[in-house]
Amino acid sequence: MMVTVDSKWLLSHLDDPDIIIIDARGDMPYRFGHVKNAFPLDVERVISLADNGANLVIDAPTAEKLFSGLGIGTDGSKMVVVYGKYMDPSAARIVWTLMYHGHQNVKMLDVGLNEWQKAGLPVTRQIPNQKQSNENVHFKSNIHSTIRADADMINAKQQNHSSTVIVDARTPIEHMQAKIPGSILDNWEEGLGPNGEMMKSKEELERDFEKRISKDKQVICYCHSGARASHKYLQFKQAGYENVGVYDGSIIDWAQRRNPIR
Repeated sequence: MMVTVDSKWLLSHLDDPDIIIIDARGDMPYRFGHVKNAFPLDVERVISLADNGANLVIDAPTAEKLFSGLGIGTDGSKMVVVYGKYMDPSAARIVWTLMYHGHQNVKMLDVGLNEWQKAGLPVTRQIPNQKQSNENVHFKSNIHSTIRADADMINAKQQNHSSTVIVDARTPIEHMQAKIPGSILDNWEEGLGPNGEMMKSKEELERDFEKRISKDKQVICYCHSGARASHKYLQFKQAGYENVGVYDGSIIDWAQRRNPIR
C-alpha cells in the first residue's frame, strides 16, 4: 500500500474534479500561498481534546460534518491528497484520521510545500471555488477501529506481548525521560527523506524496520500527542506492514491514567 503520491502526478491532476487537495499547514500559511485548488484544514480540527489533556481522534458526527464540508463523499470515488510542511507530522495526522473514519482513498504528498516550490512547481493565493456544491455530498463515518489503540488495549497486549511491538515515535531524550514499559524507540524523523521528502522510499523503510520488527507482528505507535505516531504509522504502511495502529492518546493519556512510566 503506497501512502504517498508523487508531486509530478499531483501537478498533472490539479484540476481533476475527483481529487480533493488539503493543506495541513493552517489558515495563515495557506493565505500566503498554496497548491492550486487546495483547501485549508488545520490539524486541530481533526483532534478532540479529552478531559485529561490527550489529543484524541474526532468522533463520527464531527468527522462527517467536517469531511462533508470539504466535498469528501462516502463512496471513496474522490482521492484525497494531503500536504504540509517538511518535518511537521500534521498532514499524517489528517491522513490517519480519514483512514480511521473509513476513507481509504487518501494519500500524503511525497514532499513538503517548500520542496514543491523549490522544484519550480506552482503555488497560488487564489481561494478555490468548491468544485461542486457540497450540499449533496455526505461523508458517512465507517470507523476502522483496528488502526486505533487505547491504554486498555496496550495493557492487555503487554500481558501477552510476544506478537505486539509498541513503538515510540518520539526523540531519544523523550523516550529516556518517560516511556510506555517495553516500548522500543523509532524516532519518526528517521523515516523522513534527506531532501525534503515526507518519507523515505518503501525499500529503505522496509530495510530499516525489518532489522528489528518482522512483518507478522502487530505494531502500535505512540508519541506525545498522536501526530508523530500517525506519521510513523504511515511509514510502516508504506513499508508493507499490515497490522499497524496508532495510540492517539499517546503518553499524555497513558500517564494521566496512572499507568507505569519507565
